[in-house]
Amino acid sequence: MKSNLWFLIFLIFSLVFVVIFGMTTYRYYQAIHADDPITPYLSVETWKATISRGDIAIDLIAPESYDLQEEDIIITSAESLSSVSWPDHSVTRLGPNTRLTIQRMRVTDDYSKIELVAVLESGKVWSNIVRTLYPNSRVEFRLPKSGTVVGVRGTVFEINLDGNYIHSVEHNVTLQWKIGQGQVTLMPGEAVRVDNIREKILAGLDTAWASMNSIKDITYMTLRDSELRSVYSLLTGTSDIPDIWDGFVRWVLSWFSWFQDISIMTSMSLGNMTNMLDVPQETVMKWYQTFQSKSFVQERDQIRGTMISLKKQFTNGDQIIDSITRWALWDVQGSTGSLLKNSQILLDDYTKKTGTTLDALLSSIKKIDANSLTIDPKTINDGTRAIYDRFFQ
Repeated sequence: MKSNLWFLIFLIFSLVFVVIFGMTTYRYYQAIHADDPITPYLSVETWKATISRGDIAIDLIAPESYDLQEEDIIITSAESLSSVSWPDHSVTRLGPNTRLTIQRMRVTDDYSKIELVAVLESGKVWSNIVRTLYPNSRVEFRLPKSGTVVGVRGTVFEINLDGNYIHSVEHNVTLQWKIGQGQVTLMPGEAVRVDNIREKILAGLDTAWASMNSIKDITYMTLRDSELRSVYSLLTGTSDIPDIWDGFVRWVLSWFSWFQDISIMTSMSLGNMTNMLDVPQETVMKWYQTFQSKSFVQERDQIRGTMISLKKQFTNGDQIIDSITRWALWDVQGSTGSLLKNSQILLDDYTKKTGTTLDALLSSIKKIDANSLTIDPKTINDGTRAIYDRFFQ
């Protein structure tokens, strides 16, 4: 009888142990895959929209959503607001009477290659691109009526065909106007005419549309950052899980390749390169892409340190370093007293290679209010513009 009691206690204890271990393991699994590519879809927030797919018309009314495919044509009704959620978690919102054709939307699992291409024929769109674009990646919005191609490398921007302007809200936007006629780079806050990208405009922007989208961006990024902060805390061992139990589970999972990201993220957060020598390139690039928002400046700088150390074993290592150097500039100019050691290393290296001083560029960029809809041209002189354009080519 007594032996049966002990056996029952052991059985209950074992069952509880297995359940808790399974729940903890699943939390790690969810964290590792929390930012994986998604199936792109259109969601209708107000009124209605139609997806034209070959001979089929798919009518949606708020708050319906539907998966998207390449070559789909999205047509929004008057007073409609809809949004496209791209495979990489970027978002494009469509205003009323907008016609947008999805030409290409493909991403690799580690976001090392992203191709998002759309054709805007009418209306207006606001896009929040949440990734850095590595070599061979592109995000393009083509405007067939003017022959303009709007290319971005991770930014917030708007195209308003009704108002005849293109506006860079955050970071930079590259414009190609009619093949062979050169490029124009927009700094944060700058806007140009759609039909003449060399003509800047300082007034006439749709402030109501911009204000609404800015609020929606804040809501979206706040939720996204909260989820990713939980991911980062869990994978680096700083979550609310008791240390002893967490250490045990992490030790067990370290024997399985499916969970190698746990030790990789921990090593990157600590700057421990000893354990990073044989780490796959795609894993490092994936986690750098995951933490791209303003809330992860320090964490992103730590991962940049890993990428600098592993550059020689990366495919296209020099090009990748060039890509993250551009984003290092934004982090350094936006930091408030925090030391971004690895970002500064990248910028110093760029300065040595090009013989360019970034002081004037940083000074001018800091004068720009990325949330304002106008920019004082006096803050940007010709020399600074040349440095800026060369840096972001």
